Amino acid sequence: MPAKLPPLRISLRNLLPLMLLALLLAACNLPAGQPPAASPLPPPEQPSATPAPTEDAQATQDALQTQIAQAAQSTLVAQQVAEMTAQAASGQAQDAAQSTQAAIQTQVALAAQQTVQAQQPTAAPPTSSPPTAAPAATEVPQESFDDWLPTASILLYEDMAGNFNTTRYIKAALDGLGLRYVDVGDALGNYKDQLLSNGPGGQGWDLIISGKELRTAVSGEFYVYLNDALNQGSSVIIEEWDLDAIGAGKVSTILSRCGVEIQSDWWNKPTNEQLLWAVEGSNPIFHYPNEGISLRNPTGYWTGDLGDLLRLAPGSKAVPLWSARTNTPSSYLTAVACLDNRLIIQTYSTHDYGKDRIVRMWQNYIYNALQARYNLTHP
Repeated sequence: MPAKLPPLRISLRNLLPLMLLALLLAACNLPAGQPPAASPLPPPEQPSATPAPTEDAQATQDALQTQIAQAAQSTLVAQQVAEMTAQAASGQAQDAAQSTQAAIQTQVALAAQQTVQAQQPTAAPPTSSPPTAAPAATEVPQESFDDWLPTASILLYEDMAGNFNTTRYIKAALDGLGLRYVDVGDALGNYKDQLLSNGPGGQGWDLIISGKELRTAVSGEFYVYLNDALNQGSSVIIEEWDLDAIGAGKVSTILSRCGVEIQSDWWNKPTNEQLLWAVEGSNPIFHYPNEGISLRNPTGYWTGDLGDLLRLAPGSKAVPLWSARTNTPSSYLTAVACLDNRLIIQTYSTHDYGKDRIVRMWQNYIYNALQARYNLTHP
């Protein structure tokens, strides 16, 4: 038999032409009218006495064997192609089945996942709203000075209350401003009690007026109380005519913090030397609430002790207000303002000048001393 040929790899699209070609070749080489051999192998050789075949017969026999071998080979190829086709079909079917099964499993998994997601509550997307700012503190409008002024706590000591032959100028000034105040008159005991009370509700007096004009006994401890009030923020107005006699005592602390010294006793001067001249005309004390005040109008010829004259101490920050000499801004002073107008010291006697001007001057003292207190407590 001819040697077995190696298997050929033929694609499916070339399979049908090859099979048809093989069948055609086999049909052409068979004797006419005889069916094709049932087996590709030749029939067994029978012994015969017939003489050996001729060359033509031998050639015919060789050609027939070649055709049979070719037919067998074609049949084998067809079988191999059929097997390959079956295997391919089986493999494709298996692959298709596996692919189908995988696709079904994938679809089932997706459907299950979608079912689970549908059953779960949908979380709201996170919002990116800005953080809520803390509400701004409500700013309480500050009380104005004009609103505060009628509520100011004021203590008045005026020893002229003991002189029933004259009018109280300081009281008239307070009444003219429409301010409320605690009036102890000339009662030293009541005056001391009020100073030590530290004002209504213990909040401190806004203004303390100490009017010593009738030559009474305000000295010593009273100036200690007044200095304490200054330390607590109160405004203080002092009328003191006898500094030369008590200047070495308790009042010296107040004079020192104001930056003034006693220059001399103001004694027995003629009328033309009793005129007072404004020194620092730009100070608001000369302008609010009254303008155009002049103290060159003594009410008579006063003899004896007229008061005291002051001078500025070295490095003083006191503001000169009135002087008994023209063009003398640092000496012969009869009134000064200190501590940003929280402290006013007057050394002339109030009743020595006309009431209409003096009352207006005291109103300016009071108004600006209260303004200084307001500024301190309402920064």
